[in-house]
Amino acid sequence: MRVAVPTLAGLWVLVTLNPVIAQDAGCDASCQAARKAANPLADIRAVMTDNTIAFKTGSDEETSYNFQIQPVYAVPLDGANLVLRGIIPIQGVQPGTVLPPGIPNPTPNSDLEWGIGDSVVQAFYAPTPTGNVAFGYGAQVSLPTHTNGSLKGAGWGAGPAAVVFGQTGDLSWGAVLAHMWGEDGFNTTILQPILSYGLGAGWYFGYNNVISYNWNSSNSNEAWTVPIGLMVGRTIVTNEESGTAMDLNAGYYVLDRAPDGAADRQFKFGISFFF
Repeated sequence: MRVAVPTLAGLWVLVTLNPVIAQDAGCDASCQAARKAANPLADIRAVMTDNTIAFKTGSDEETSYNFQIQPVYAVPLDGANLVLRGIIPIQGVQPGTVLPPGIPNPTPNSDLEWGIGDSVVQAFYAPTPTGNVAFGYGAQVSLPTHTNGSLKGAGWGAGPAAVVFGQTGDLSWGAVLAHMWGEDGFNTTILQPILSYGLGAGWYFGYNNVISYNWNSSNSNEAWTVPIGLMVGRTIVTNEESGTAMDLNAGYYVLDRAPDGAADRQFKFGISFFF
Protein backbone atom coordinates (compact mmCIF):
# COMPACT_ATOMS: atom_id res chain seq x y z
CA MET A 1 0.00 0.00 0.00
CA ARG A 2 1.78 3.45 -1.01
CA VAL A 3 0.93 2.75 2.80
CA ALA A 4 1.41 4.27 5.16
CA VAL A 5 1.45 2.94 6.71
CA PRO A 6 3.49 3.53 7.70
CA THR A 7 2.02 2.31 7.90
CA LEU A 8 0.94 0.41 5.17
CA ALA A 9 1.86 2.72 3.47
CA GLY A 10 0.79 3.83 0.04
CA LEU A 11 -0.51 2.86 -3.16
CA TRP A 12 1.37 0.12 -5.02
CA VAL A 13 2.37 0.73 -8.63
CA LEU A 14 2.78 -2.33 -10.83
CA VAL A 15 3.93 -2.94 -14.34
CA THR A 16 2.59 -6.44 -14.99
CA LEU A 17 -0.99 -7.28 -15.86
CA ASN A 18 -3.37 -8.61 -13.22
CA PRO A 19 -6.57 -10.57 -13.98
CA VAL A 20 -8.65 -8.08 -11.99
CA ILE A 21 -7.83 -5.40 -14.57
CA ALA A 22 -9.40 -5.65 -18.00
CA GLN A 23 -7.22 -4.47 -20.87
CA ASP A 24 -8.43 -1.64 -23.09
CA ALA A 25 -7.42 -1.45 -26.74
CA GLY A 26 -7.34 2.35 -26.47
CA CYS A 27 -4.92 2.31 -23.52
CA ASP A 28 -1.18 2.21 -24.32
CA ALA A 29 1.62 0.82 -22.15
CA SER A 30 1.95 3.97 -20.01
CA CYS A 31 -1.81 4.10 -19.55
CA GLN A 32 -1.92 0.42 -18.51
CA ALA A 33 0.91 0.96 -16.00
CA ALA A 34 -0.80 4.03 -14.54
CA ARG A 35 -4.12 2.19 -14.24
CA LYS A 36 -2.39 -0.33 -12.02
CA ALA A 37 -0.96 2.37 -9.76
CA ALA A 38 -3.50 1.57 -7.07
CA ASN A 39 -3.34 -2.26 -7.11
CA PRO A 40 -1.50 -3.66 -4.04
CA LEU A 41 -2.02 -7.34 -4.87
CA ALA A 42 -0.33 -8.16 -8.20
CA ASP A 43 2.84 -10.02 -9.16
CA ILE A 44 5.53 -7.30 -8.89
CA ARG A 45 9.10 -6.62 -7.78
CA ALA A 46 9.70 -3.00 -6.86
CA VAL A 47 11.48 -0.49 -4.66
CA MET A 48 9.14 2.34 -3.74
CA THR A 49 9.34 5.43 -1.56
CA ASP A 50 6.59 7.27 0.31
CA ASN A 51 7.84 10.57 1.72
CA THR A 52 6.15 13.16 3.92
CA ILE A 53 7.20 16.68 4.89
CA ALA A 54 5.05 17.58 7.91
CA PHE A 55 4.61 21.29 8.66
CA LYS A 56 4.09 22.93 12.09
CA THR A 57 4.78 19.89 14.26
CA GLY A 58 5.74 19.57 17.91
CA SER A 59 6.04 22.10 20.71
CA ASP A 60 7.78 24.70 18.50
CA GLU A 61 5.60 24.12 15.39
CA GLU A 62 8.60 23.25 13.23
CA THR A 63 8.88 20.93 10.22
CA SER A 64 9.35 17.17 10.68
CA TYR A 65 10.12 14.50 8.07
CA ASN A 66 9.18 10.89 7.35
CA PHE A 67 10.90 9.18 4.40
CA GLN A 68 9.97 5.54 3.77
CA ILE A 69 11.77 2.90 1.69
CA GLN A 70 9.32 0.18 0.69
CA PRO A 71 10.65 -2.94 -1.10
CA VAL A 72 7.93 -5.19 -2.55
CA TYR A 73 8.28 -8.79 -3.73
CA ALA A 74 5.38 -10.93 -4.89
CA VAL A 75 5.62 -14.72 -4.90
CA PRO A 76 3.30 -16.41 -7.45
CA LEU A 77 1.41 -19.36 -5.94
CA ASP A 78 -1.08 -21.80 -7.40
CA GLY A 79 -4.17 -19.65 -7.90
CA ALA A 80 -2.88 -16.75 -5.80
CA ASN A 81 -0.09 -14.26 -5.09
CA LEU A 82 1.77 -13.85 -1.81
CA VAL A 83 2.73 -10.17 -1.67
CA LEU A 84 5.60 -9.35 0.73
CA ARG A 85 6.34 -5.75 1.59
CA GLY A 86 8.76 -3.93 3.87
CA ILE A 87 8.47 -0.41 5.29
CA ILE A 88 11.70 1.21 6.56
CA PRO A 89 11.13 4.74 7.93
CA ILE A 90 13.89 7.36 8.02
CA GLN A 91 12.65 10.21 10.20
CA GLY A 92 13.57 13.70 11.31
CA VAL A 93 11.43 14.58 14.32
CA GLN A 94 11.09 17.89 16.17
CA PRO A 95 10.63 18.05 20.00
CA GLY A 96 7.12 17.13 21.11
CA THR A 97 6.15 15.81 17.69
CA VAL A 98 3.50 13.17 17.03
CA LEU A 99 3.66 11.46 13.61
CA PRO A 100 0.69 9.06 13.50
CA PRO A 101 0.39 6.19 13.14
CA GLY A 102 4.05 5.27 13.71
CA ILE A 103 4.82 7.76 16.48
CA PRO A 104 1.57 8.18 18.47
CA ASN A 105 3.04 10.03 21.49
CA PRO A 106 5.00 13.32 21.73
CA THR A 107 8.72 12.71 21.22
CA PRO A 108 10.93 13.62 24.22
CA ASN A 109 13.96 14.90 22.26
CA SER A 110 15.23 18.45 22.79
CA ASP A 111 16.18 19.15 19.17
CA LEU A 112 15.52 17.84 15.65
CA GLU A 113 16.32 14.12 15.86
CA TRP A 114 17.22 12.07 12.77
CA GLY A 115 17.30 8.29 12.59
CA ILE A 116 15.49 5.10 11.65
CA GLY A 117 12.11 4.28 13.15
CA ASP A 118 10.53 0.88 13.71
CA SER A 119 10.27 -1.14 10.49
CA VAL A 120 7.23 -3.13 9.36
CA VAL A 121 6.97 -6.33 7.32
CA GLN A 122 3.62 -7.13 5.70
CA ALA A 123 2.35 -10.26 3.94
CA PHE A 124 -0.86 -10.52 1.92
CA TYR A 125 -2.37 -13.70 0.48
CA ALA A 126 -4.34 -12.71 -2.62
CA PRO A 127 -6.38 -15.40 -4.42
CA THR A 128 -6.70 -14.91 -8.18
CA PRO A 129 -9.95 -12.94 -8.60
CA THR A 130 -12.82 -14.42 -10.58
CA GLY A 131 -14.49 -11.06 -11.17
CA ASN A 132 -13.59 -7.38 -11.17
CA VAL A 133 -12.84 -7.16 -7.44
CA ALA A 134 -9.78 -8.61 -5.71
CA PHE A 135 -9.30 -9.39 -2.03
CA GLY A 136 -6.17 -9.97 0.02
CA TYR A 137 -5.66 -10.79 3.67
CA GLY A 138 -2.71 -11.38 5.93
CA ALA A 139 -0.65 -9.91 8.74
CA GLN A 140 1.95 -7.29 9.57
CA VAL A 141 4.85 -7.43 12.04
CA SER A 142 6.71 -4.50 13.59
CA LEU A 143 10.45 -4.80 14.24
CA PRO A 144 12.23 -2.60 16.85
CA THR A 145 14.75 -1.01 14.48
CA HIS A 146 14.50 2.51 15.99
CA THR A 147 17.90 4.11 16.49
CA ASN A 148 16.77 6.07 19.56
CA GLY A 149 13.74 6.34 21.84
CA SER A 150 12.45 9.51 20.17
CA LEU A 151 11.68 7.51 17.03
CA LYS A 152 10.09 4.46 18.65
CA GLY A 153 6.74 3.25 17.39
CA ALA A 154 5.29 -0.19 18.10
CA GLY A 155 8.67 -1.79 18.84
CA TRP A 156 7.93 -5.50 18.70
CA GLY A 157 4.37 -5.78 17.44
CA ALA A 158 1.93 -7.53 15.13
CA GLY A 159 -1.60 -7.38 13.80
CA PRO A 160 -3.98 -8.33 10.95
CA ALA A 161 -4.33 -6.58 7.58
CA ALA A 162 -6.72 -6.83 4.63
CA VAL A 163 -7.13 -5.27 1.17
CA VAL A 164 -10.00 -4.87 -1.27
CA PHE A 165 -9.34 -3.55 -4.77
CA GLY A 166 -11.36 -2.98 -7.95
CA GLN A 167 -11.33 -0.97 -11.13
CA THR A 168 -13.97 0.55 -13.38
CA GLY A 169 -12.59 2.10 -16.55
CA ASP A 170 -10.02 4.73 -15.56
CA LEU A 171 -11.08 4.66 -11.88
CA SER A 172 -9.17 2.44 -9.45
CA TRP A 173 -10.69 2.10 -5.99
CA GLY A 174 -10.40 0.13 -2.78
CA ALA A 175 -8.91 0.26 0.71
CA VAL A 176 -6.33 -1.21 3.07
CA LEU A 177 -7.46 -1.85 6.64
CA ALA A 178 -4.91 -2.90 9.28
CA HIS A 179 -4.27 -2.93 13.01
CA MET A 180 -1.07 -3.03 15.05
CA TRP A 181 -0.56 -4.00 18.69
CA GLY A 182 2.89 -3.37 20.12
CA GLU A 183 5.06 -2.58 23.12
CA ASP A 184 4.04 -0.07 25.80
CA GLY A 185 0.36 -0.48 24.91
CA PHE A 186 0.74 0.54 21.24
CA ASN A 187 -2.75 0.04 19.75
CA THR A 188 -3.48 1.70 16.41
CA THR A 189 -5.82 1.08 13.47
CA ILE A 190 -5.19 2.49 10.00
CA LEU A 191 -7.40 2.89 6.92
CA GLN A 192 -5.75 3.73 3.61
CA PRO A 193 -8.26 4.57 0.86
CA ILE A 194 -7.21 3.60 -2.65
CA LEU A 195 -8.43 6.13 -5.21
CA SER A 196 -6.79 6.90 -8.55
CA TYR A 197 -8.23 8.26 -11.80
CA GLY A 198 -6.28 7.92 -15.05
CA LEU A 199 -5.92 10.93 -17.32
CA GLY A 200 -4.06 9.24 -20.19
CA ALA A 201 -0.39 8.98 -21.17
CA GLY A 202 0.43 7.62 -17.71
CA TRP A 203 -0.94 10.64 -15.80
CA TYR A 204 -3.35 10.18 -12.88
CA PHE A 205 -4.70 11.93 -9.79
CA GLY A 206 -6.30 10.68 -6.60
CA TYR A 207 -5.77 10.20 -2.86
CA ASN A 208 -2.59 8.76 -1.32
CA ASN A 209 -2.54 9.02 2.47
CA VAL A 210 -3.42 7.17 5.68
CA ILE A 211 -6.25 7.75 8.16
CA SER A 212 -5.41 6.42 11.62
CA TYR A 213 -7.02 5.93 15.04
CA ASN A 214 -5.02 5.65 18.30
CA TRP A 215 -7.04 3.56 20.76
CA ASN A 216 -4.98 4.86 23.70
CA SER A 217 -5.98 8.50 23.24
CA SER A 218 -7.99 10.13 26.00
CA ASN A 219 -10.66 11.45 23.60
CA SER A 220 -11.71 11.00 19.98
CA ASN A 221 -10.39 14.41 18.90
CA GLU A 222 -6.88 13.31 19.87
CA ALA A 223 -7.33 9.77 18.54
CA TRP A 224 -8.07 10.52 14.88
CA THR A 225 -5.66 11.64 12.19
CA VAL A 226 -7.56 12.52 9.00
CA PRO A 227 -5.64 14.07 6.07
CA ILE A 228 -7.71 15.74 3.33
CA GLY A 229 -6.13 16.49 -0.05
CA LEU A 230 -5.13 15.24 -3.50
CA MET A 231 -2.07 13.93 -5.29
CA VAL A 232 -1.06 13.85 -8.96
CA GLY A 233 1.43 11.52 -10.59
CA ARG A 234 2.73 9.89 -13.71
CA THR A 235 3.85 6.34 -14.46
CA ILE A 236 6.57 6.08 -17.13
CA VAL A 237 7.39 2.78 -18.82
CA THR A 238 11.18 2.80 -19.17
CA ASN A 239 11.42 -0.50 -21.07
CA GLU A 240 8.21 -2.02 -22.38
CA GLU A 241 9.88 -5.26 -23.42
CA SER A 242 11.38 -6.00 -19.99
CA GLY A 243 8.44 -4.47 -18.09
CA THR A 244 10.42 -1.89 -16.12
CA ALA A 245 8.83 1.41 -15.11
CA MET A 246 9.17 4.45 -12.87
CA ASP A 247 6.45 6.33 -11.01
CA LEU A 248 6.56 9.93 -9.75
CA ASN A 249 3.84 11.54 -7.65
CA ALA A 250 3.25 14.47 -5.32
CA GLY A 251 0.36 15.66 -3.16
CA TYR A 252 -0.71 18.27 -0.62
CA TYR A 253 -2.90 17.55 2.42
CA VAL A 254 -4.50 19.45 5.29
CA LEU A 255 -5.07 17.49 8.50
CA ASP A 256 -8.75 17.91 9.27
CA ARG A 257 -8.32 16.12 12.61
CA ALA A 258 -5.03 15.35 14.36
CA PRO A 259 -3.59 15.02 17.90
CA ASP A 260 -1.58 17.77 19.59
CA GLY A 261 1.96 17.75 18.26
CA ALA A 262 0.96 16.46 14.82
CA ALA A 263 1.31 18.42 11.58
CA ASP A 264 -1.41 20.74 10.35
CA ARG A 265 -0.32 20.33 6.69
CA GLN A 266 1.66 17.77 4.69
CA PHE A 267 3.51 17.69 1.39
CA LYS A 268 3.94 14.11 0.13
CA PHE A 269 5.98 12.77 -2.76
CA GLY A 270 7.08 9.40 -4.06
CA ILE A 271 9.66 8.02 -6.50
CA SER A 272 9.35 4.32 -7.29
CA PHE A 273 11.06 1.78 -9.56
CA PHE A 274 9.63 -1.50 -10.90
CA PHE A 275 11.56 -4.44 -12.30
